[in-house]
Amino acid sequence: MSSVAMTGTDPGKRKAGRSHLRILTVHRYYWPDTAPYASLLRRIVQRWQQEGNEVEVLSSQPSYKATLDNAYQKSDQTVDGVRITRLKLANEAGKPIVRIRNAIRLGLNLVWRAVVRRYDVVMISTAPPVLGGLAAAIACRLTGARFIYHCMDIHPEVGRISGEFSHPAVFGLLRKLDNWSCHQAEPVVVLSRDMEQTLRERPGGDRLQIRVLNNFSLPDDSGEPEPLPFEMPPCRLNVLFAGNIGRFQGLETAIQAMARLTARGDIRLTLMGDGIAKEALQEQAQRAGANVQFLGHQPVAVAKEAMRHADAGFVSLVPGIYRYAYPSKTMTYLEQGCPLIVAVEPESELAREVEAGGYGYAVPPDDAQALASLFERLADDPSWKEPMRENASQKALDVFSEPVVLHQWSELLSNRTADTE
Repeated sequence: MSSVAMTGTDPGKRKAGRSHLRILTVHRYYWPDTAPYASLLRRIVQRWQQEGNEVEVLSSQPSYKATLDNAYQKSDQTVDGVRITRLKLANEAGKPIVRIRNAIRLGLNLVWRAVVRRYDVVMISTAPPVLGGLAAAIACRLTGARFIYHCMDIHPEVGRISGEFSHPAVFGLLRKLDNWSCHQAEPVVVLSRDMEQTLRERPGGDRLQIRVLNNFSLPDDSGEPEPLPFEMPPCRLNVLFAGNIGRFQGLETAIQAMARLTARGDIRLTLMGDGIAKEALQEQAQRAGANVQFLGHQPVAVAKEAMRHADAGFVSLVPGIYRYAYPSKTMTYLEQGCPLIVAVEPESELAREVEAGGYGYAVPPDDAQALASLFERLADDPSWKEPMRENASQKALDVFSEPVVLHQWSELLSNRTADTE
């Protein structure tokens, strides 16, 4: 049943006497927190505010990385003309009980605000997973607001792979809840056709309103390029991975590939970032004597400068993940004119587009020998570098630039009929 039938109102339609929309956007993290979506959402919110809408954000105090100096923000503040409410939620990394408690608190606050303030539109992403979308869907059913569900990942399917939602009964319940939420959305926004297909395969998936709308490059507000605070010595092939070093990146294969190339000191892999898999990867690389450089988390400006120095940006996912997520670091590499080496299934949208667009190479996941052979071939013949740099920059400009993507977000907001193709 749609919210029109339940409430007798038209979700997303401006209330009488107002020429603008009242919008609530919700995410566990918001700028200046360091989660990538925290900065992306800020740009979307700024765009909608500049178009004359009244936009509010419900989030938390910065807490994405407990190891960083997370400066306390006012619990109720206005930034960029947008009212931001921040709840004090505990860091939840590796703490499932705390994560659930945080999700419930954020969800209850969302529902209360929606009932009291009567928004025209409520948008939430998949942090927190499942429960956040459920709370937003319930709030919109109660109030007649339009529900936009921005699925950066598809849960609980991702959680089944990680083991977080591996119990069949838990997985089944969570998928039913999330499937109900998706059916309330106008639309569900996903990052790739692969993610869309996953939702279509759910019960009743053919009736979902789905819009494929990928991200733009991670914003950098520093204004000036940052000099590198570390060395990236020139060699025949400099490959850079920049991002979260976690469970889904499958970086063990990259270390295995470099272990096959210990005689090639002119091939270097740099892993920039932090995450739960980093320590094990460092030990793996050290045992193998692999030419791998590990760097900690860096500001966006530094990461982008490193990408401009690198010959290629490395993107990898463990098998199956491409159906439930899309590595948004891809756009940031391309914006810097950095060609891609992707270790994902050849049938994935990412692998097909990289090779068809002439801005990178694809190898299967978990194939260390294929990756090592590719590294050697690229190091021995550098003729690919300049043409692929040009293709990467053009792809970013034409498809993934901030103005292009934000224009699509403006169209999505103004058009209640979702793109369901």
